[in-house]
Amino acid sequence: MTNVRSAVPYLACLLPFWGHAQAVLQGSISDAGSGRPLIGVAVFMPELHIGTVTDTTGAYVLNIPHSGRYTVQFTMIGRESVFQDIAVQDEPIQVDVQMRTSPAQLQEVTIIGDQVDAPKATSRAVSVVSTNAMRDRGALNVSDGVSRLPGVSQLTTGVGISKPVIRGLYGNRVQVNMLGQRFDNQQWQDEHGLGLSDVGIDRVEVIKGPAALQYGSEAIGGVVNVIEDRPAPMGSTEQDLHLGAMSNTGGGTIAYAIKGSKQRLWYRVAVGADSHGDYASSGNERVLNSRSAMYIGKASLGWRKGRWSSAEHVLFSFGQFGFVFDTASRSVDDGRYARSFAGPHHQVTIGLFGTENTYHGERLKWTINGGWTTNKRQEQEGGDRISLDMLLNTASLRVQAVANVGAHATWTNGIALMYRTNTNLGSRIIIPDARTREGGLFSLYRLKGEHVAFEGGVRLDDRAIRTLATSDLNTVGSSVEPFDRSWTGLNGSLGVAWDPCESFNLKVNVSSGYRSGNLAELSSNGLHEGTARFEIGDPDLGPERNVCAELGGAWDLDGLLELSASVYRNQFFDYIYLAPTGEEYLGLMIYRFLRSDAVLQGGECALDLHPKALRRFVLHADYSLLRAEKASGDPLPFIPADRVQGELTFTPSDRWWASFGVRHVLQQDRPAEFETDTPSYTLLDARLGWRSNWPGSTLRITLYGANLADVRYVDHLSRFKFFGLYDMGRNVGLSLQLTF
Repeated sequence: MTNVRSAVPYLACLLPFWGHAQAVLQGSISDAGSGRPLIGVAVFMPELHIGTVTDTTGAYVLNIPHSGRYTVQFTMIGRESVFQDIAVQDEPIQVDVQMRTSPAQLQEVTIIGDQVDAPKATSRAVSVVSTNAMRDRGALNVSDGVSRLPGVSQLTTGVGISKPVIRGLYGNRVQVNMLGQRFDNQQWQDEHGLGLSDVGIDRVEVIKGPAALQYGSEAIGGVVNVIEDRPAPMGSTEQDLHLGAMSNTGGGTIAYAIKGSKQRLWYRVAVGADSHGDYASSGNERVLNSRSAMYIGKASLGWRKGRWSSAEHVLFSFGQFGFVFDTASRSVDDGRYARSFAGPHHQVTIGLFGTENTYHGERLKWTINGGWTTNKRQEQEGGDRISLDMLLNTASLRVQAVANVGAHATWTNGIALMYRTNTNLGSRIIIPDARTREGGLFSLYRLKGEHVAFEGGVRLDDRAIRTLATSDLNTVGSSVEPFDRSWTGLNGSLGVAWDPCESFNLKVNVSSGYRSGNLAELSSNGLHEGTARFEIGDPDLGPERNVCAELGGAWDLDGLLELSASVYRNQFFDYIYLAPTGEEYLGLMIYRFLRSDAVLQGGECALDLHPKALRRFVLHADYSLLRAEKASGDPLPFIPADRVQGELTFTPSDRWWASFGVRHVLQQDRPAEFETDTPSYTLLDARLGWRSNWPGSTLRITLYGANLADVRYVDHLSRFKFFGLYDMGRNVGLSLQLTF
């Protein structure tokens, strides 16, 4: 660590040398079949946050502020995305592209750590969902939006409270990143939702499997990367208005964003609000106090000068989420779509300030990202009585240097630091006041050839938790004994991506992970209204460790048939889990955190069929399978059931499209010791969309229907199952998006 820290001051010596002549990237983009020019193709360089669009002749010109090696992506709705690696010098670069027709969702570059790659060039299993795709399905939040991806589910407490589950792992085993830093919303508790909306974002990437090398110990199960909306094309200003409504909750959504970009400066501002009443299960049976509301505002300001670029971010959000506390049949006197939060509810306020800074040297790229987040979580029992009141503050810093090693390789070295405080302000206390610090050193080597990409690296993490004397931990007269513990862990990763031809891609990755227990697992001792459990932690719990091996492949048969599949085995050592003791306190079951070796293994496969005879039809299907059990052979809790999904999309013209989908979730007949079997269910969905382009503006309207047969069902990962409550019944909604 000393060597890394001593290297940081050299950055100050490099920064003054930022003057450099600009280079020019230019070319033309045409249809691969007819050769006609394509108008409005987006040309974007993610590392530099700059882009443009093709003109009426299919030509484009983009000024690049300095030399270096970059990835350029060319995207257009209805076309297969193209990715091009370029080496920029002072002279102009000519890149002409031919794009094939493809009704599939736009592909984007993947961002792992600070590395930008084409999807084929990474050995990781990465799935992506765009904001448009989430809105077209009526997703209530980011967790809901990613839950349709293969291998991804959501743990829910009603429709407003949810968190992503990646291959059976969630909470502090899945790291969430946004605006250049990691995001924490007290994820240690099952019914603490992620609380992120789609306002101002472009897409969400899900990295499946351990990613501790790039992200740290809390990425032991995977990563959710929330990618902000890209800056406007150079020299332009864009505005976006989104309106949404849905029948089941009587819910409404409104979001507005404006962004602009000049040669040296760009900005982005987004605001939004959504409000939902109680949802209804099949037969219009109201689920009382399942209402929610969220308000969010965010802004970014970026600038470029020579080889230096910087982006400053700010975000504020306020959310309210009702929850079931005493009984499901609690009488209420408000209306079907009432918005009052007089009953028990969570109240979450989030503030985030971040900065991303990059210096592009001739052979060395420096990145310095830092920020501060504050999270105030309150639980009100009703009648303005605040019981739980916690304040979480987190400061983080990440410094790394990427060196070009030859023409095709890079060597990345860096340091990541974090300091976090948790303070109790309410009358009910579950976890003690605490201070957490974390530091990590990492080194990663990447070699990218014409047909093969190799990456390997190691990371050393050190973490310490110090709890403070905290009295009255729920039960009168009790207290939690303070402790001061530290852990050190070494992680590694090795992966290869091989594409011997344009139509075939093979990936192999072996990664390890390491995670110490969180505050709840180590020191909880109290009743939590939202979970209706009394939970007791164990300060002597050792850290979790895991090793995950994965093999994946993809095959494209001339654009007619696309097949992909992956299999994995995730071996855990000292997996931490919550189990009932058989005892009760005030009528509630007492649970303790225990540990055991465990194995999670499974796979995903997907198919996309584009028949030439029916060229306006696309058939998509995917299947997800997971088996998870402790060393004793007993199943782990909250493991999603196997799932198969299918969707047929018809595009009669460039403006209209329609789709019909089926989602079948198999019976979960491998419940944990405090769970019960969950029956299978089948849901029917449909969508009808229309879009139109005018000079300088685009209008997109989608009518969607979910659970059209109004099936009475409950998912195995629904925490409302324990209250005898069912998931959402039929829901019809409308999404309107105007870009101008």
